[in-house]
Amino acid sequence: MSEHADFVVVQYPRGATAVVWLDLVTGEVATNHAELREILCRGVKGWDGGMVYPGDGARFLSAVYDHFFLSRYRVFWLSLSGPLAGPKGATMIYRP
Repeated sequence: MSEHADFVVVQYPRGATAVVWLDLVTGEVATNHAELREILCRGVKGWDGGMVYPGDGARFLSAVYDHFFLSRYRVFWLSLSGPLAGPKGATMIYRP
């Protein structure tokens, strides 16, 4: 992971936390949640009603945030710079 990334953190009702992040330099998208990975690989709907896929980069991460926010989950957006390492157990969703 490079030194610049945006993260979407989702808190599930029963206490689990999922992280989805976009490496702003390489364009890689990853998550630490296995079930969420399968869902995100299929894409999520954007504001225009069209599907947005991991290869769409920042637009995809924004659609992920919107999806969970509109589904009434607690969701947070973080932008971080500095030496970064993804969460343990993370799996890649998209690598350009």
